[in-house]
Amino acid sequence: MEKRIAEQVLALATSAGADAAEIYLRSATSTTVEVKEQKVEAFESSKDGGAGLRVQIGERMGFAFTTSFADNDLRSLARAAAANARNTEPDRFNGIATEPAGVLAQPVIFDPEVATLSEEEKIRQVMALEREAFAVDQRVKRIRKASGSFSLAETLIMNSKGAEASYRGTACSASIEVVAEEHNEAQAGWEHDVRRFYRKLDFGLVGRRAAKKALDLLGARHIESVKAPVILDAGVAEEFLSIMAGGFSAENVQKRKSLFIGKMGQMVASPLITIVDNGLLDEGLGTAPVDDELTPMRKKTVIDQGRLALFLYNTYAARKDGVESTGNGMRGGFKGVPGVGVTNLSIQPGTLSPEDLISQTSRGLFVNEIMGAHTANPVSGDFSVGATGFWIENGRKAFPVREITIAGNIIELMKQVDAVANDLRFFGRIGSPTLRIRELSIAGK
Repeated sequence: MEKRIAEQVLALATSAGADAAEIYLRSATSTTVEVKEQKVEAFESSKDGGAGLRVQIGERMGFAFTTSFADNDLRSLARAAAANARNTEPDRFNGIATEPAGVLAQPVIFDPEVATLSEEEKIRQVMALEREAFAVDQRVKRIRKASGSFSLAETLIMNSKGAEASYRGTACSASIEVVAEEHNEAQAGWEHDVRRFYRKLDFGLVGRRAAKKALDLLGARHIESVKAPVILDAGVAEEFLSIMAGGFSAENVQKRKSLFIGKMGQMVASPLITIVDNGLLDEGLGTAPVDDELTPMRKKTVIDQGRLALFLYNTYAARKDGVESTGNGMRGGFKGVPGVGVTNLSIQPGTLSPEDLISQTSRGLFVNEIMGAHTANPVSGDFSVGATGFWIENGRKAFPVREITIAGNIIELMKQVDAVANDLRFFGRIGSPTLRIRELSIAGK
């Protein structure tokens, strides 16, 4: 990303009447590979880039973006942002972030190897993803989709108050859905993983995990409705944390759209639950030196041993509450303005293994997949989701179960956590270890 373009746009914004301005430049390239029966079904490469400009005139804020860096288009960008500012309502909480103090951290998020991978190597890895899944067992009959992606992004942010930052990041991912069949029964297993570094992503392991999930569900039974202890696999626990995540946004609190309104300082989870948002986590997908409006990233504790300790802020929401931004100003890309989002949000791990949680449960349910998490109410916290998993008897997985529903309230669920495993795993920007819930309503047949 060329610094001269950012400087040029800021100068043009000032000439157009801006009191303050902020330019966000981003360029990204990505390759996606899909394989079917060891043949390439799709190979797509894309490149996306552009600039988003915020302009402040008095208490008014305007925004515009462009995908062209030609001189005429940059002049049009500045004029459009200034015109949009003049046509908006004044808001005393509008503002551009001030210059950050000190030297910015430089977290590890760029892998040169991802940037130089050959097309042949990318295809080879996705073929291995599919091949390893088939090799697990002869009962693996079909693979609905095996895909991998490889991406590189560059970001440069600069404002008229003297703050600037630039960084590069990489990512590669693998995703597969496997179907196992036996005795006229078919079960599906899905697995996904994403990493900043190419060597940290084991494509074969992702395939084997998906196959095992499908195979383990063969012979699944129905159970009667019951209240019992429930163990949530790390991936399932992450989905519940994802539902909670919006509630940590100060913007949602201000809009009365958070399940944590009026609960600051209160116990909202078990004392075993500590949740952190760490924008400086090495290799984290939400990691960067600064957020998307130049506030330095840092590590924050959102829930401290069950107690709600912090809401997450961008600059606007912080001005509204008279506090400092927590470095959670996040954009969906150069075409949008910063809202409030998480960086790397996770429940901190415990000391027990997932196997310990199972062996210490005399009777209950292990859930390894839920369906319909998007239907949970993010404001009330109420949920009712379909689930599959295993019935536990005498500390062992006795048999797989299907067509069950688990229901409750997310805060009450988190308050009932009585064991936290040591297997913290991130699924994108959000991560969790395996959790055991003391008791949950399970609807069966």
